[in-house]
Amino acid sequence: MLKEYDLALDLKGREIFRLFKRLFDAEKLLHLHPHWFIEEIKEDREGVKTRIKDHATETHFNIRFALVISELSGMSLDFKNESLHNITLFNKNGRLYASVSGETSEQELDQHYSLSLWLRSIREYIRLFIKTTPNTLFFRFIMDHAVLKMNPSQRKISLMILRFTALEILVIVLIVIGYVIFM
Repeated sequence: MLKEYDLALDLKGREIFRLFKRLFDAEKLLHLHPHWFIEEIKEDREGVKTRIKDHATETHFNIRFALVISELSGMSLDFKNESLHNITLFNKNGRLYASVSGETSEQELDQHYSLSLWLRSIREYIRLFIKTTPNTLFFRFIMDHAVLKMNPSQRKISLMILRFTALEILVIVLIVIGYVIFM
């Protein structure tokens, strides 16, 4: 099976090789998966071997892969001894695409790897580094220094606290505005 995903990210005029080389290492790519907690990671000449716990399914499994970043093909994850053979991110006509090849069906692939969520997380992480606004600089700092160091349950708890805090601020602002208007 070979499937291509348009990640809807404009890369015109960007050198994707330098961008990938600067942004990604094996551990960061695994941390970008929204459901995986990396229990153990080992790098050697053959690639990366890691033990992962999937918080969505509560299963433990091992993945062995090689991260290859080349000027010609972009960035690829070559999985060894897995049903998934390769995930490649590349520039096609100025847009970011991902191609996925494997032996399993598309449905099995997406269930086991939560592939669409993982690719969306990678796309959003790349987007933070393509644009340089105060907003993206702030979220880039938060991602690198806090979010990517958390496991999935910690991320969910932090997001819940953030939502409650935003709601509390909104309620306080509405109370102050209502007090000023009616008094």
